[in-house]
Amino acid sequence: MDKDRYISLYEKWLAGECSEQEKEQLLHYRDNFGYKEYPWEEGMGDPHEIKAQIHYMLQRSTRRSGYGLLGAIIKWSVAASIVVGLLTVLYKFSQGPIQDEQNKIVVKKNLVKPGTNKATLTLADGTVIALDNSARGLITNHDGINVQQRVKGQLIYETAANTDDNASVLNTISTPFGGQYQIILQDGTKVWLNAASSLKFPAVFNGNDRQVEITGEVYFEVAKNPAKPFRVKFNGNTITVLGTHFDVMAYPDEAGSKVTLVEGAVNLANTTGTTQLKPGMQAMIQNHNSTITTHNVDVEEAIAWKKGYFLFNNENIQSIMRKISRWYNVDISYEGNMRGKEFSGSVSRFKNVNEVLDMLELTESIRFKIEGRRIKVMP
Repeated sequence: MDKDRYISLYEKWLAGECSEQEKEQLLHYRDNFGYKEYPWEEGMGDPHEIKAQIHYMLQRSTRRSGYGLLGAIIKWSVAASIVVGLLTVLYKFSQGPIQDEQNKIVVKKNLVKPGTNKATLTLADGTVIALDNSARGLITNHDGINVQQRVKGQLIYETAANTDDNASVLNTISTPFGGQYQIILQDGTKVWLNAASSLKFPAVFNGNDRQVEITGEVYFEVAKNPAKPFRVKFNGNTITVLGTHFDVMAYPDEAGSKVTLVEGAVNLANTTGTTQLKPGMQAMIQNHNSTITTHNVDVEEAIAWKKGYFLFNNENIQSIMRKISRWYNVDISYEGNMRGKEFSGSVSRFKNVNEVLDMLELTESIRFKIEGRRIKVMP
């Protein structure tokens, strides 16, 4: 199948206009997908790098597990749908601005757009400042601390020459459902907040350590300072580091919290004991008894949100939909048996939710109904 025919069939499928014969052709192309013929065009980047990325997704997504043939079919179908979506994006990008109406994808009604850069900053005196992409320059000056936004979605705390020693009072930055934000703390530590998350921090790190508190999901790149440890508190747990990169996921609607180490080393402690993590390790802390277990993981799966995409690896549909709920600010309900519905694959977080769900529906094992900001999941 040449690329023009493939793109045409895929767009018809998205619009719900494929005949049974055309659908069979699309599925046949999916099942016989190879690496010899890509819709490569000049100016799209290194084809070997892109090919390796697609191959990596397929390898991850077609591993068999204890779920038998159904699981293998689901995972292959999701992998294929993601490759279809990726190749479509690559093809569209190579064509430049599209002016021909017949090349446009017909978009379904009830579009739910992805999250954006938005948050609120609460100062120690109770002042609440709304943050979004429109803010620029000096946001506020408080006790000699300049709070600025120079680029979209990034807040910077800087110490002025006349900083008050009392500037260590706590500030809080919070993201709503459908929001994300980045902040650079006074010590140079970089912090990314996922949707429905918060960070409580001192404007200035006085004293012998640097201590913050989080809810939701937060990624840290901690500025190195051997003389002043950095501590992160969440749900009765404390992470202690000197300078490292790690992700903390501590949403209340999950079975437990997760700490994933990307670089450096961290100590994790709670009432049950202390654990040290090395790069590539993830700690799982159970909510019901605070026990800590560790295992090696693909860190890309944990930090994909920070890079702008969803990455699923044998992930059940309920877990996937919780992520979609937070990022797209939608309510989720279920109808029918969801047991055994596990998916693997990758998709951009900046697509409309309809496009994400369409890709999952390619498995023919799951269906979705969108009503306003409510999504019903059905087998």
